[in-house]
Amino acid sequence: MSYDGSYFHGMQIQKNKFTVQQEVESALKKLFDFNVSINYAGRTDAGVHALGQVVDFYIDKTLDVQVIKKALNALLKPEVRVLGAYRVPDVFHSRYSCIFRDYVYIINTADVCMPFLKNYVWHVPKLNISRLLDVKDLFVGYRNFVFLSKGSKNKQTYRFVKYIRFKQKGYFAIFFIRGQAFLRGMVRLIIGAIVAYARGIISIEQIENTLTATYRQNSLKAPACGLYFKRAIY
Repeated sequence: MSYDGSYFHGMQIQKNKFTVQQEVESALKKLFDFNVSINYAGRTDAGVHALGQVVDFYIDKTLDVQVIKKALNALLKPEVRVLGAYRVPDVFHSRYSCIFRDYVYIINTADVCMPFLKNYVWHVPKLNISRLLDVKDLFVGYRNFVFLSKGSKNKQTYRFVKYIRFKQKGYFAIFFIRGQAFLRGMVRLIIGAIVAYARGIISIEQIENTLTATYRQNSLKAPACGLYFKRAIY
C-alpha cells in the first residue's frame, strides 16, 4: 500500500488523531461489517510517506483478493491506495516476518524549491554533495544507535544498517537506506546528522564521537516530509 503521509498523523492508531491505521481499519469495517485489526511492516511518523507499506489482517472468509483490493480503494480516502492484495500463510506477520526494510530520503538542493514539493522533499539549497558522501558509511553496520533514538522506550538500541546508498538526479539528492529494523526517528536523525556535517554545522570527529556514545545525545533530525517507506523484504 502507498500513502501520502502529509495527510496523516503517522501510521499507528492514536487517540484523537487521524492515522493511516485508523483509515484502513475503518475501511475494512465498512467492507466486512465487523472490526478488523491490521499489522504493518513499518511504523511511520506524522508526515512520512509510503511507497510500499505492507499490512496484513485475518478474516475467516473466502474472498477474491482482487475484489478486496478494488473494494478497499473505493472505500479509502484518495491519499491511501492499495497496490496489491495476496493470500499469505497464517504464520505470516508483516512486521515480524520482515527481513529488511528499505527507506528513501529525498533532498531538493535547488536555490528555490517548487511550492508543490514542500510536503515531499527537504529543501536544502546549495548542499555540498561530496561532504555527504564522506560520512554516510559511518552509520552502516551493526552498532548501538541509542544516540539517534528518538525517545525510544525500547531498551535494545542495537540495529543493523546494511547500506546507505546515494544518487543525485538534477536538483534531487536521494538516499537509499536498508536495515533490519529501525528505532523511532532513526532514519531522519541519520540523514539529519549527515546533512549537518555537509553544511559544516558539525565535524566528522563529532559524528565519530557520537557513534561511540552509549547515551542519547541531541542531534539535528531531518524533517518528515522527505522520508518514504519504500518496501519491506521477506
